[in-house]
Order: sequence, then structure tokens, then C-alpha cells
Amino acid sequence: LDMRLDEGNAKQLCRVGEMIKVACREQFPVEHPLQDYPGVDILAFRGKPTDGSGAHSRNTVVMSNNILDWDKPETWTAMLDRSPCGTGTCAIMAVMHARGEIQVGDPFIHESIVGTKFIGTVLETTTVVGKPAIIPQIEGSAYITQYSEVVVDPQDPFPEGYRVADIW
Repeated sequence: LDMRLDEGNAKQLCRVGEMIKVACREQFPVEHPLQDYPGVDILAFRGKPTDGSGAHSRNTVVMSNNILDWDKPETWTAMLDRSPCGTGTCAIMAVMHARGEIQVGDPFIHESIVGTKFIGTVLETTTVVGKPAIIPQIEGSAYITQYSEVVVDPQDPFPEGYRVADIW
């Protein structure tokens, strides 16, 4: 795509990433052997780590924030994860292991678009419904970002909320 993984390209990464996810779901349906899975629901762009970061790879993960409609450019949006994404990091390690790029026990330091890091490790290999798989481990930090209490006034005319399209 010839786009650097930096915050200045966030809008373009979101737009293109969301389009790729939707195109993948439309063109390459997934039949998961154990669960109902609609197909690609997150997408990780990967690139070289920041110099001096100690990471093996840099990524950004595109997450949906609406339903993309090919005929409505205003729906070509998404959001980026501030973390390297545990699910995404595990998927990337599974691909790397299958390609022989990472072995059981090797630490894999994954840097996000904003510089946060996870350390992933393939603990062991296994099979799931006869297919090769890994048992991954992810280490990282999480932070409390909010405490809240949600209440609904019995007199509120919109107890389930509302949406004004032009503010999103």
C-alpha cells in the first residue's frame, strides 16, 4: 500500500483497511470448523518497527465502527486500536510460525502505531479439527480508562438513546 504506519496516515489506514476487510468477507467467505464466524472482522497492517523500539514488528489494527456501503463514501471509516491487539498478535504469530519465521518459545515484540508493545510467545503447537494451530501467550499492560454508572430517568423520552447522523 506504500503507506507508513504512523498516526498521520490514520484516516487512510482506517478507510483502506475497512475496505479490505469487507472485500475479503465478500470474496473469500470463511467457514470456521467450530464456531459461527462471519469472516475477517479485524485487519492488521504490519511494517518495520520504530528504530530503537526493540520491537520485531510494528502494526496497526483496523476495527469497524459502522457498516461499510460501497456506494456511500461516508461509511468508509473505522478506528485503530491503541494496542498491538492481542487477537491480531496471536494471528500474526500463527502465520509467522507456519512460515517458519518464529519458533516455539521465541519472544515476539509487537509495537502498535502509537508505540505500545505486547510480547507474544508461541507456547506450543497443536491441532484444531485436524488443522495445525498454536497455543499463544500475550504479555502487555492494560489501563483503567473510565469508571461510570449508567442510569435511566423514568421520564426520559429516549431511554435507549438516540443517534444524530451528522455528529459522527
